[in-house]
Amino acid sequence: MYTKVEEAIHFMVKANKGQKRKNENIDKSFHSMIIYSMLREFTTTEDVLVSALLHDVINDTEYGYEEIEERFGTLVADMVSDLSEDMSITKWLDRKKNYIRRMRANYDVNVINIMLADKLHNLISNYENFLKMGDKIWKNTGGSKDENKWLYREVYGIAKSKKANDNLLNRYKEIIEVYFGEVDE
Repeated sequence: MYTKVEEAIHFMVKANKGQKRKNENIDKSFHSMIIYSMLREFTTTEDVLVSALLHDVINDTEYGYEEIEERFGTLVADMVSDLSEDMSITKWLDRKKNYIRRMRANYDVNVINIMLADKLHNLISNYENFLKMGDKIWKNTGGSKDENKWLYREVYGIAKSKKANDNLLNRYKEIIEVYFGEVDE
């Protein structure tokens, strides 16, 4: 019998089967494992780690809130739902603005830490690809460079104000400043 975390890994890999990361020829499941790894450095709370593994399931797979709740409980389903974007909003920038507004209103530091780890890994991946592709990368991110700059700076401001994990926050600030320039404190 699997532990809850092992079951989440199994479910997440199955849900993401055949999907690849944007700009990378790598399985989408890799991203969730990196988020899990980042959070595992400072928490052992099982529901937080499971939520980190499943954070993109509602957005990117056929599975929804109900399946997550049935398998992993209401707390995990609620955190994953909080981290999910409203995919009915078709314009990238409008969807991101909605996400940022909801994150500003969210006071669960666990959700904020998962959000920060998620965006940190996206930044790292995007930056690595930017070094190879240059400005061509913006064609595959959904938004322009300025829109991405806005998004990632907003995430930083939210995470800082909500007292996100210092190690994640410092890593995030370092990469955002390399990529987009200094952030206002």
